[in-house]
Amino acid sequence: MESDVRIVFFDGECPFCIGWVKFLLDRDAGDRLRFASLQSKWSHNFFEEKGLPLPKMDSVLVWDGAILYSESKAIIALAEVLPGIWHFGRHIDVFSEKVRNGAYRFIASRRYNLFGRKKSCWLPGEEYKRKFLDLSDPVYETS
Repeated sequence: MESDVRIVFFDGECPFCIGWVKFLLDRDAGDRLRFASLQSKWSHNFFEEKGLPLPKMDSVLVWDGAILYSESKAIIALAEVLPGIWHFGRHIDVFSEKVRNGAYRFIASRRYNLFGRKKSCWLPGEEYKRKFLDLSDPVYETS
């Protein structure tokens, strides 16, 4: 995998998280993002192979080939590769990490109450399937 490609790990049962993935798919003009559901065996194997602890489902995670980012640092890592106005999102680092992560955790802890929960992971359309690293995993919907 190219070094400028970032893997986005997301909660595949969370409609808010899926909405975020769809947002990223539509704006990934440089084709630098790949995706994997945190529920998938592929993700589980990835973390084991890298010697990383298995993550909780409460954060989007971004792997840049060397560093695993979580919470607000993951958002900054994603903004760095997005084009146009979205690229300016990397500047949320003007706020302290405590404030950024506090806001992140506030939303993350309420996402199921606000947006519900799916029984299986969302399956992307044909135009995006190549960007998902774990599509052979049974956590994905087949309908």
